[in-house]
Amino acid sequence: MYFILADSELELIPEELKGEEDVRRFLRTYGKETALLDNRLMAASIRKHYPGLVNRIGFPHIAYAFSRLNEETVLNERMKIEYAIHTKNNVIIERSELRNVGAGYIEFVERVETLLQSNIRRMSLKDYVDSKGVPGNTVVLHPKGVSGLVINDQLNYVIGGFPEGDFKSDLGNLRKFSIHEREITVPAVLELLHFRLFQS
Repeated sequence: MYFILADSELELIPEELKGEEDVRRFLRTYGKETALLDNRLMAASIRKHYPGLVNRIGFPHIAYAFSRLNEETVLNERMKIEYAIHTKNNVIIERSELRNVGAGYIEFVERVETLLQSNIRRMSLKDYVDSKGVPGNTVVLHPKGVSGLVINDQLNYVIGGFPEGDFKSDLGNLRKFSIHEREITVPAVLELLHFRLFQS
């Protein structure tokens, strides 16, 4: 069973932002040449360069929450859970690559920064699902999907890793299902998903 966080807003600071004062100050403070793009810390630069995306890009805490909730769920005692983070730039980070990362946010950030600066694996969401041989058993959790999803450990689940908007990736023929009557956050989706799997 796979949980896949798709199109996650997880990326290193783009080159065009590195000359901005708030970004330079942040990098200087932490002695880094680059870092994860963080909307909370770099909103002014994001607004200047990407005015239409200020509420969309630079949200690494969503991937962090996804990772921690899947690491800490009691479902790990009952069934085999694998998870992966697919970024909007088609970088794949699997659970094994986050092994031994502590529960703290800073440790997660440092590991992901290292991964994104190393020999990263690039693959589209569709190709990644296909590579696991699970497209027929994979569903997309989407607020506009159909209702009536029967949740069990024979399925794999794709969740949007962005704060607003819709998937940018080609979802191919993956079926879309809603898990709640309104749009909810990634932690809320996982809460419902884990609970229903636990009940099953």
